[in-house]
Amino acid sequence: MAAIPPAASSASHTQTNVTIRTPSEPQTTQQPTLPLPAPQLFDILPALHEILARIDHSSTDPTGLAPDAQSDVGTGYSDLQPLDPKDLPTAVLPLKTLMRKGLREVEKLPDIERSVEEQETEIQELEDRIRRQRAAMTGLAESAKRALEGLAG
Repeated sequence: MAAIPPAASSASHTQTNVTIRTPSEPQTTQQPTLPLPAPQLFDILPALHEILARIDHSSTDPTGLAPDAQSDVGTGYSDLQPLDPKDLPTAVLPLKTLMRKGLREVEKLPDIERSVEEQETEIQELEDRIRRQRAAMTGLAESAKRALEGLAG
């Protein structure tokens, strides 16, 4: 990055630093990163699946025969302790706590209260602004090119 030092002037005691970027130098702007919650906070499906696999379906089936579709749910887990359906509310308490915490974290995110329509409108405005800026830059590049050709020729 090339920097031009300010001209020394006896009339002014303030200095202004001017930075000139060449077109080949990328402009780095540091966007503040949002403190996002940990992804594990939202990974509730494996825990939910394990709780559902632990449910002892035979206690609710008067014939004592569990349906085939439900009998293979827990095959991916080892050492599962059967869970009586009446104990299900207690078993899901940690999962409910995790879901509440995730909801609180999502509510802390900026602009969460905005509707999809508002966000789409802002996206469209920003895309229009980018198009106008690109058109202005193209026009400036063409006029600079013509000026350079005029000086050379």
